[in-house]
Amino acid sequence: MIFFIYLKTTNHQDMTGLSLRSILLVCLITVVPTASAQQNINEAKHLTEHVPIMNSAWETFDLLMYRVTTEKGKKVYAPHFPPRLEAMDGKMVALQGYVVPIKPGFRHNRFLLSVLPIDQCMFCGQDGIPAMVEVTLSGGKKVRASDRPILIRGKTVLNGMDRKRVEIWIEKASIVTN
Repeated sequence: MIFFIYLKTTNHQDMTGLSLRSILLVCLITVVPTASAQQNINEAKHLTEHVPIMNSAWETFDLLMYRVTTEKGKKVYAPHFPPRLEAMDGKMVALQGYVVPIKPGFRHNRFLLSVLPIDQCMFCGQDGIPAMVEVTLSGGKKVRASDRPILIRGKTVLNGMDRKRVEIWIEKASIVTN
């Protein structure tokens, strides 16, 4: 990307200002394409980082849709579970993902699981990033949030009613260790 700046000088005293402006212009021409190229590299990296932990369960969870209705003049978004996703209700699944805490603290029994690390916003990405799921570990066990993914196994529950919680839960979950 190149920016053109129109510079007008009226006398020789303005020539020092012109030189500084010229240097600034050269810097802009040099920096802007570099920043743009870096952004493209970061976007490409962002899109490939979550691919390795995707599995058929995450891909099925990505089918989650919403029906939009109007109640008392306000739009209401209700989850819609297509047949393939609805068939997952009550089934045991194994998911790898990153712990996203729901409440403050170091260790968590109930948390969200995401295909992206907490420092990558799932809303800023491209299509193909499934919604986070809510995980409750069995037996009161707790896990620390970290920048490394964990593997859990548990029962899928589809939530179409409780608007204060996410649409897909994994209950009675256990952490699978290598």
